[in-house]
Amino acid sequence: MIEIDTERCTGCMQCVQLCVTQAIDVVGGRAAPSARGCISCGHCAAICPVGAVKLPQYPQWDPEPYTSQRYDVDPDQLLRMMQFRRSIRRFTGEKVSRRQIDKLLQAGCAAPTGSNRQQVRYVVLDEQLPQIEERIFASLARYAARRGIEGMQRRYEDFLQDRQKDTLFYGGSQMIAVLAPQVVDGCLAAANIELMAHAMGLGALYCGFAQCAIAEDAALRAFFGVTDDLQLATCLVLGHPAVHYRRPAPKKPAEVVWR
Repeated sequence: MIEIDTERCTGCMQCVQLCVTQAIDVVGGRAAPSARGCISCGHCAAICPVGAVKLPQYPQWDPEPYTSQRYDVDPDQLLRMMQFRRSIRRFTGEKVSRRQIDKLLQAGCAAPTGSNRQQVRYVVLDEQLPQIEERIFASLARYAARRGIEGMQRRYEDFLQDRQKDTLFYGGSQMIAVLAPQVVDGCLAAANIELMAHAMGLGALYCGFAQCAIAEDAALRAFFGVTDDLQLATCLVLGHPAVHYRRPAPKKPAEVVWR
């Protein structure tokens, strides 16, 4: 639910026009919260020119007003950054700091969610990474054995003999499991995290093998908090890259049908 300072409100009605659930009425020429279903999207607070709208459920929310110098990004530079980002499969082993991970998670929280649910959850695998990695690898080996995928079984055997032969996390220092009731919400958050990691000089890798292994193992599902109502959207391995690319990799052009 929103709060509106009627003394400060100028009656411009921009919030009324923008509200997708019609949760704001007009009373005496001023905006006023209605009894209808506010989804706390915050668009009204973001559009208000005088800061008359508050969302008490977000007590820490106090952003600086828009200025082009602070918020705008050159579109060509942004596109080049997106084109240059790569999945990293060689990490130095150096840990990503807690402060850096906090910034990555802020980027994840900035992603859109359906109906503003904001129900994405993050499990950061840090100190327990070595033990859980071995469990993930073992689960993956069982999965591969049942399906006759010999290459994955050999990977696990090599890993047990020499942990330097890490063909699962590739020396990454942490992993973020992203969970959400709707998988698309978690994937959008993960995409933000990966782009932010690249912007910060860090590396990230979408680890589909880890996701598959967690789905196979009941104990791993419980460890990460996967339930019928909270699905594992993806797993992102993090670390400092041990490789530095010199140019973007080739990509096919978009396949488009104009109607």
